[in-house]
Amino acid sequence: MANFRSHTDCPMLLATCDALRRTKVVEDLLVRRLVRKSKRVLEMWENAERDWNQTLYEMAAYAMGAPRNSGAFSRLASKATFRMCSREKGSTYGVEALLLGTSGLLIGEYFDNYVLNLQRDFAYLVNKYDISPMTICEWDRSASYPVGSPVMRIAQFAAIVSSPDFDFDNVMACRTIEDVSKLFSAEVGDYWQKRHTSKGGVPKRLGREKIVVMTINFVVPLQFAYAEVMNKESAKESAMALLESLPSEHNHIVSRWTGEGVPCTSAFDSQALIELETFCKERRCGECPLAKEIKRA
Repeated sequence: MANFRSHTDCPMLLATCDALRRTKVVEDLLVRRLVRKSKRVLEMWENAERDWNQTLYEMAAYAMGAPRNSGAFSRLASKATFRMCSREKGSTYGVEALLLGTSGLLIGEYFDNYVLNLQRDFAYLVNKYDISPMTICEWDRSASYPVGSPVMRIAQFAAIVSSPDFDFDNVMACRTIEDVSKLFSAEVGDYWQKRHTSKGGVPKRLGREKIVVMTINFVVPLQFAYAEVMNKESAKESAMALLESLPSEHNHIVSRWTGEGVPCTSAFDSQALIELETFCKERRCGECPLAKEIKRA
């Protein structure tokens, strides 16, 4: 393998090294990334009083809000908790009232009987749970398409949370993207479909691309964090295998490496390359698994 000269050589060096060494570097990077992500998950878990379902719920909310409204969704999940949703999940309507009412997004914008009923039911839930609603200015409502609007995302989230399959144990059992899709395949009600008919309509459920992103960003890190707590190496390997079954991400970071011929066939690879980029960006060559491997060669 060529001698290390500077971080600008890294893509070429990783592309031209033998497959065994490259696999070793990629696996090392991925584990580092998952360990780092799991630390953030465990911080959330501690803040949620070690309630795994609330942790799942908050992570799912954050992922639903990405990219513009992750922070707002997180605040929503802390105000209208998983436990509250569980008590109201006898119907999607009850969860919609809880989540949309807490978001503050219905006030002054929607005027029909369906929404008036949601607001009426939410007035009861405010007293039941002592909820302090959010304000409309906390949300980014600049989405070009109806499906990206925070109201539609919350309606989709309400449908998902209302499903009896949405719980921690079922997420831990996911081994394929199809397993994850089943947990997030709940459909929004006809009301939300009809509202946007004149604007091209909205999908009744999350699209596969969104589910892949959510799997990468919260399902796998959650599985890995739980495996860390339980000290189950087999569970860590299952989480990593789930990443390996997903398609590679496509962004400017990954392109910098693949443009030099670095193989990237799955999310396992792309997540490792994104982690590697952090070492290059911060000039942390002394800690970098690739630089260490180069020096050993």
